[in-house]
Amino acid sequence: MNKFDYLIIGGGIAGTTAAEEIRSKDLNGSIAIITEESERLYSRVLLPHFLRNENTLESLFVRKVDSYRERNIQLLTNTKVVRVNTQAKLVKTLDKGDFGYGKLLIASGGKVNKLNISGGDLPEVVYMRTIEDVKNIKEIMNKSQEAVVVGGGFIGVELAQSFIVNNIKTTAIIREKSFWESVVGENSGMLLSQILTQNGVDLVTGQQVAEFIGEEKLQSVKLTSGNEIKADIAGVGVGIYLDTDYLEDSGLEIKKGVVTNEFLETSVPGVWAAGDIAEFYDPLSKRYHSLGNWSNASSQGRTVGINMAGTKVEFQTTSMYSINIFGTNFSFLGEPIVDEKTEVIERGSVGEGKLARILLREDIVTGASLINMPLERNIITNLIKNRTKVTATKSKIADPIFDLAQLL
Repeated sequence: MNKFDYLIIGGGIAGTTAAEEIRSKDLNGSIAIITEESERLYSRVLLPHFLRNENTLESLFVRKVDSYRERNIQLLTNTKVVRVNTQAKLVKTLDKGDFGYGKLLIASGGKVNKLNISGGDLPEVVYMRTIEDVKNIKEIMNKSQEAVVVGGGFIGVELAQSFIVNNIKTTAIIREKSFWESVVGENSGMLLSQILTQNGVDLVTGQQVAEFIGEEKLQSVKLTSGNEIKADIAGVGVGIYLDTDYLEDSGLEIKKGVVTNEFLETSVPGVWAAGDIAEFYDPLSKRYHSLGNWSNASSQGRTVGINMAGTKVEFQTTSMYSINIFGTNFSFLGEPIVDEKTEVIERGSVGEGKLARILLREDIVTGASLINMPLERNIITNLIKNRTKVTATKSKIADPIFDLAQLL
C-alpha cells in the first residue's frame, strides 16, 4: 500500500493549487493527487472558448506535463475513489488499491446533472464539463446544422454562443418566462433574453424537454407542449451535483457539500475540503455556503494548502464570476442568492441595456449581478468585502448617476 504525507482527492484547480502551496511550505513531505480524469489540470473556464475556435486544445492546459514531476507531486490519473476511511486514514480506489495518508484534502468537485428522459442517451445529447466533453461536442458540431440548448444558466449561455459562432441555427429551451429569471430576477432575465435573441438565439420559454427523438441519431427535441424542434445536437446545462457517495460512513459532516469551518477544516481532524464540494463557514457573512466557480476554487486551494502545511489562515474572499455574452459583460459578485431576508435594489434599466441588481441583508451589501456595467464591478466588490452598511444613502443606489464609490 502506498502512503503519502498529503493525499488530495481531485485534480482540478483547488486540488492542484493546494498541492503546489503545500510543496512551497514543505519541501520534503510526499504529496499525491488522485483524479478520475485522464488529464493533468486544464481550465474549465476556457472549454467553451475551444468550441468557438478562440483557443487550441493544447492551450486549455494550465500545467505542463513535467510540472508535477518538477515539484515532486505524484499525479494519479484515471483513479476513482470509492471509499474514505478517516479512522484508518485510508482511501480506497476502484482498481488501484488502497492509499494511506497523513493529511487528506477532499477537492473532488461536482459532476453534471443528466436528463433522465427518453432519448437522453443518444450520442448527440451532450454535456460540457470536461476536456473530453468539448472534444466530443466539437466533433458533433462540425456535422450539425440545427441545435437545441436545454437549461438557462452559464453553461446554457456558453453552449448557445458556441453553436451560433459555428453557424448552427440555435433554439434555447427555458422553463421560466425569461433567461435565468429565478436567479437574476425578472428585469435582468428579460435583458439577458433580449441579448440572446438579438444575436440569433431563438428562445422558447415556459417549456421543458419531454423527449429526445431519434433511433441511433438525434433528430428532434419534443417539448412538454407536444411541439418538436429539429436538432442534430442538443447541449444540456442543468447544473451539477456533488458526488459525496464515496464519503458515506467516512465520519465527515455532509449537508449539501462537505462541511468545513473558516479554515476549510472538516469535522474530522487532519481532513480538509476545498472547491465546489466544500460547504464552508464564511466569517464575513457568518453563514455556511458553497461557491462553485474557478476563482473561488483557486483561492480555497491556496488557503487550504497553507493550512495543511501547518499555518492557520482563515479563508476569506468575495466571490466574483464573469462571462461575456455576445460581447456583453455579465458578472456575479458575492452571494447572489435572494431569500426573504434579502432586499433588492436595481440600478439601470432594460431599456438602457445596462442593469445592476444589488442585494442587501440588514442594510449590508452582500451580493450583486451586473449586466453591461463592468466599471462598477470593483466598487461593488469592495462594498461587499467591507460589509458596507448603507442606510441614509440607500435610496440613492438606484440612481445610475450616483457614484457608488461614495458609499466606501
